[in-house]
Amino acid sequence: MTQLAPRPAALDRRLLHRARGASVYIGVCAGLGLAQTACVVAGAWLTASLVAGAFAGGRDLADLGPQLTALAAVLAARALLASVQEAAANRAAAGVKSGLRRQALEHLMRLPSGTRGTGETANLLVRGVDALDAYFARYLPQLVLAVLVPAAVIAVMLAAYPPAALIVLATLPLIPLFGVLIGRHTKARAERQWASTAALAHHFADLVAGLPTLKAFGRADRQAGAIRVTTGEYRRRSMSLLRVAFCSALVLELAASLSVAVVAVTVGVQLVHGGLAGEAGLRTALLVLILAPEAYLPLRNAGAHYHASAEGLAAADKVFAILAETPEPGAAPAPDAEPADAPALAAAPHIAPPLQRAPTIMFRRTVFAYPGRDPLPELSLTVPAAQTTVLTARSGAGKSTLLAALLGFRRPRSGSIAFDGADLAGLDLEAVRRSIAWLPQQPVLIDGTVAENVRLAVPHDASDPAVAKAIAAAHAPDGRRRVAANGAGLSAGEAARVGLARLLLRADLLDTPVLLLDEPTAHLDADTEHAVLESLAPYREGRTVLIASHRAAVRAIADREVDW
Repeated sequence: MTQLAPRPAALDRRLLHRARGASVYIGVCAGLGLAQTACVVAGAWLTASLVAGAFAGGRDLADLGPQLTALAAVLAARALLASVQEAAANRAAAGVKSGLRRQALEHLMRLPSGTRGTGETANLLVRGVDALDAYFARYLPQLVLAVLVPAAVIAVMLAAYPPAALIVLATLPLIPLFGVLIGRHTKARAERQWASTAALAHHFADLVAGLPTLKAFGRADRQAGAIRVTTGEYRRRSMSLLRVAFCSALVLELAASLSVAVVAVTVGVQLVHGGLAGEAGLRTALLVLILAPEAYLPLRNAGAHYHASAEGLAAADKVFAILAETPEPGAAPAPDAEPADAPALAAAPHIAPPLQRAPTIMFRRTVFAYPGRDPLPELSLTVPAAQTTVLTARSGAGKSTLLAALLGFRRPRSGSIAFDGADLAGLDLEAVRRSIAWLPQQPVLIDGTVAENVRLAVPHDASDPAVAKAIAAAHAPDGRRRVAANGAGLSAGEAARVGLARLLLRADLLDTPVLLLDEPTAHLDADTEHAVLESLAPYREGRTVLIASHRAAVRAIADREVDW
């Protein structure tokens, strides 16, 4: 399991550095916390004055009217401040989560593919990052109050009745002490819980992806037992984590209640023996008794909310672990990198512009390897500029790997890849990718129309005529036809033609000098294949085209055929 980086117990500074708007939100929390602290003290004083004035001072309702109005205003202000803080917290959390997801996705694009499970990553960036709501919406505001309110309460109590203030000052450290002791245990439980969730997500993603194959071979029912065991373990870990959270709340509540009881006994004894006499004495006693629980409440709530936010912090650690991974050589740094990364940026390779003309592509003694498999054979290959080269090697020889390597999705274990003599490791991957139109074996689809799927080929919105031209050239289904992300609504051949339409649209609008096609006609009949290759002919002129295919019709259009 990936080791989680250590983090501060109270405040994760990496979130403040990485997430735009988080520092501003902390400032807003501090301002609102000060205002709420003033409301707490004012409300306690007004309540004590009202009760003391009514019972010890003999005042009637008319005399107490202004104080009642003031108390109502203070309570309303406190409720309003809490509402404003909740709204600010939700807004800040949404911005932080969006920023973290964007940074993680941009960084993942610079990392070699195949190094992490799709299900685990998707679960991390969706459910895991969403768990930060508890951290920003509840824990951070309470952390600010846990600093401000006790200090203000002790200061007021010290001025009103020093013995009670000293009791609170002596017992107050028990709350964070117990919180730290329980928090360490909760942190370990939360990390194990997150590992269990990630494994379950990975298992489900693999199961869904392979469900057609399992169904075809009659082995789908056998997965029910494995799913039952995995979900049972997840349920047990969840209940265990909840038990710890509930027990921690009980411990903190007990410590605070005993401390308040000591203050109440001390004040009660003084009232009985005349140490606090008259209206002023009753007001002081009530003020102390009302403020004493307020001194412990923010710390208790901060401890409880910390445990509720533990899962989000564990997920954030995973995201930061992704951001700390070494990217592809030549990859541009993430736009939101921390200031501490500045020295490293100075040593980054020169960012080259997009390829301006059809390049010659050279693989120099490249060796690729996958985990758990023997390395692929060493390969040296030159793809001539402005020509069509067809790779016809046997299945599993690495044709798709070569295409993925040109996009930076695979990194050779040894050897190099060059465009016109410039090593790919020294080029900006984003610039190189903008110069390539790529058709994978299985194009990724989204829920929507065919036209919406084709528009994914370019970063900006493409015009309807341009999309219609690409769809027609690829002989793809009607642009208004609805399709699902799982491919429902399209045959394998139609999905391949949607992918081809994307490639053609990208070539049209971005004028990409390189075309990469992986088995572009594998699912097409002979007539459709012939029509598609005819439509592709104008796009091959003046471009470096690399196609992986065994089809005779595709091999017939090649300027050069390569087998190994």
